[in-house]
Amino acid sequence: MKKRIFWCFQQLHNIGGTEVVTLHIIRLISNEYEIHIVPFSPVDKSKIIYKIPDNVIIEDIGFPDEVSQFDLNFANKIKEKHYLKALNFLLKTIYLYTLGRYKYKRKLSNLTTKKDVIIIASSELMLFAPKKRHVVQHFHYNSYLYNNSFTKLLRLISRKPDEFVFLTKATQEVLKNKIHAPSTFVLNPCRFNRELHLDYNNNTLITVARLEAQKDPMLLLKIAKELDNRHFKYTYNIYGNGSFKEKMLDYIKENNLKNVHVIEGITELAPYYAKSDLYIMGSKFEGIGLTCIEANSLSVPLIWVDVGDPTSSFIIEGQNGYIVHSRNPKEFADKIIEILSDKNKLVTLKKSTFETSKRFDENEIKKNREAFLDKTFNSL
Repeated sequence: MKKRIFWCFQQLHNIGGTEVVTLHIIRLISNEYEIHIVPFSPVDKSKIIYKIPDNVIIEDIGFPDEVSQFDLNFANKIKEKHYLKALNFLLKTIYLYTLGRYKYKRKLSNLTTKKDVIIIASSELMLFAPKKRHVVQHFHYNSYLYNNSFTKLLRLISRKPDEFVFLTKATQEVLKNKIHAPSTFVLNPCRFNRELHLDYNNNTLITVARLEAQKDPMLLLKIAKELDNRHFKYTYNIYGNGSFKEKMLDYIKENNLKNVHVIEGITELAPYYAKSDLYIMGSKFEGIGLTCIEANSLSVPLIWVDVGDPTSSFIIEGQNGYIVHSRNPKEFADKIIEILSDKNKLVTLKKSTFETSKRFDENEIKKNREAFLDKTFNSL
């Protein structure tokens, strides 16, 4: 009989980095374990946008749909000036994550046994982790997010994980004296086949991101404006959607950024990465961004603003990109112009970017993931 894993994350109906990488991991190991997906939102099979392996079981625990997308739904109510509805929604959400959570803790407990492993993909969902079960927190972000006030509050009212999995050794090292639980790190795999692309694409920049506060999409536009101010020729394609889209379009129009394009609805992104020269990463916090791995696998180097341990773990300075040490658009523009003004330097950087992407090979990462899981099951 196969060992059972219950994997808890937010939802199956919208694109999200955590969901994309989690489901890719699940596809890699689904033949070795009996895997149950537990989304914390209702499951409408007609609206699932991900390919779920036939041998993976989806468990619907009836979690309220609106709450699973709290930040977006709350922001929309405020934007539409439905302040009473927003307040009512906030109070309902607070209740659900405090007194109301015990209903879902019981459901998760009843689904599982002491011989199973529960993997939880966020600090928020640790609120629903049942006692007397082996719980692994798969921490998808960096040490900064672990130490912020909101995450600290969540930890105060949640049960503690039995183990942690981090995305990088650097994050593990920073947090190892604070978590008081065994930990390891396993890199995220790349879902794309690695391809060497050395063509020059006329200074084409790319970012793929949710257009939300975490990704700081307005910084991306300020970088473009700085390039315009210097009369530098470029094309900047930003793929994504979110609550900042209208604000971004207004900024583009007001500043006449004719070379910036905000594009939504593209699901097969590999060809668009391959036709780009640099990936721009402006997030306020990350683990290791899935899109960074994807870009590197297709020979696209990064310019990434420093967000601590994940940046230093991912960027090998001058080999797969460069770190920018402030959120000043001028510093980004300096580095972009420096790289793209020297075509020989760009080709060399693309070659070394392709080589460094070997570390995210899915076969090696699959072995590491299974070794961790087998050790965990053997300890039960």
